[in-house]
Amino acid sequence: MRLARNMAVAMANSVVLVLINLIALPFYLRFLGMEAYGLIGFYATLQTVLQVLDVGLAPTLSREIAHGAETGQQRRSASLLRTLEVVYVAVAIVIAVFVLLTAPWIGDYWLQAKTLPTETVTQAVMLMGINLACRWPISLYHGGLIGAHRLAHSSATSIVINVCAAVTTIAVLAWGMRSIQVFFVVQAVFGLLQVIVLRVLVRRVLGERDAPYDFGDLKRVWHFSAWAGGVAIAGLLLSQFDKVVLSRIVSLESFAHYMLATLLVSGLQILTRPAFNTLYPKFSALIARGDTASLEYLYDSATKLFATALFALAFGVVFQTKPLVMLWLGNAKVAEDVAPVAAWLAIGSALNGVMYFPYSLQLAAGQPKLAFATAAGLLVVIIPAVLLLAMRFGILGGALGWALVNLLYVVAGTWLTGRKVMVFAGWSWLQRNVTVPALATFIPALIGAWICSMLAVGPWTALGTGSIAALIGIALGVAGSFAPSEFRRVVAMAFGRPTSAQ
Repeated sequence: MRLARNMAVAMANSVVLVLINLIALPFYLRFLGMEAYGLIGFYATLQTVLQVLDVGLAPTLSREIAHGAETGQQRRSASLLRTLEVVYVAVAIVIAVFVLLTAPWIGDYWLQAKTLPTETVTQAVMLMGINLACRWPISLYHGGLIGAHRLAHSSATSIVINVCAAVTTIAVLAWGMRSIQVFFVVQAVFGLLQVIVLRVLVRRVLGERDAPYDFGDLKRVWHFSAWAGGVAIAGLLLSQFDKVVLSRIVSLESFAHYMLATLLVSGLQILTRPAFNTLYPKFSALIARGDTASLEYLYDSATKLFATALFALAFGVVFQTKPLVMLWLGNAKVAEDVAPVAAWLAIGSALNGVMYFPYSLQLAAGQPKLAFATAAGLLVVIIPAVLLLAMRFGILGGALGWALVNLLYVVAGTWLTGRKVMVFAGWSWLQRNVTVPALATFIPALIGAWICSMLAVGPWTALGTGSIAALIGIALGVAGSFAPSEFRRVVAMAFGRPTSAQ
């Protein structure tokens, strides 16, 4: 299997999705206004929060398909997919009904709209429910393609449909009806289309189209799925608690600023999601094969490369947010409000991104209980922290809470993974493979920001300086983490050429 190819197509998908959101945002603000964009941000939060209803079934399917390919049990995997399809359709109906029933209460009492009529907000929330139901099975089919090492299929579908959805939405808003209701209708249509295409692809890849439904087989995977679902619930609460709290206590306009900062930081997902989607099935396959030596080598070398690129990108956001927003939206006031929030969100997200490696290893080793215990412990910290900080500092407090809880996550999660899963994933991994890239990329970024501040340069020059600093940081990170011969060996492994570690 070519890890480089899978990572490349997954990264292409992430890059396109981030670019779509960044390019489309000015049009949405122009045609709909800041408060309407706040509703879009609330929809994104609601969509993420409701992923708790997945109860770990998508990652369970990924693991089962990856194991089935190694053990010759693809028919059982196909049967599990058919069974889970029924479950997902039922959950989609529940989601739609729940959101439709609660929409009046959300519009009247939860969201703090000032200019949008309450009726408009309520209708938008109702359409969110329809949209969520249409898109709900995407994660199931995406998980199936991940387990089958078919990221190219899933990524290509996502790219094409999301580009078409964005272009169609902008065109309808520009030349048709300019309303938030229209936005959600168009998004629902393309979401349903993506479900249909992904379903065809995953069933074609697995074959065994006559595989029977087997609800009894759910008992076999339920233990893993239940704990993975617990992890998902706790993880979603961790990542969305700040947004849920802020959507209630700040104005819809301020919440929109927070979601703007979140959108900027989502650029880090260019690396994090592809890394998880590529490495999780590979870790699962190596553990099923009992190849601990290759697992350790892949874990260490992939972390060093990933952490170097991730921290370089994150520190670029930390130090260059203000000029970026100025060039993006041309609004100095918005740039001033968003910059510090985005900086702290970027720090927290970079720390969270590094922990995808321990998390992937825990799931691949069949120990979701450990991941759940870690996430549950972090929840005890983040709930009071975000509440206090958000009430005291508003949207900046929400970002500070996110950064603090992820710092704790890095410390506690690394220690637990080294003690309970694999020794090589403990403190030595954090010191060698995370700390060195972080320092190597932080120093050039800091120097670049200091130069820009001293010379009072314009936004274009600031971004150029930040880009150069990031490239220098990447070079220093690679040089500090790999000997030349080892780096060539890692490149060979990524492109599928045999190495001694394999």
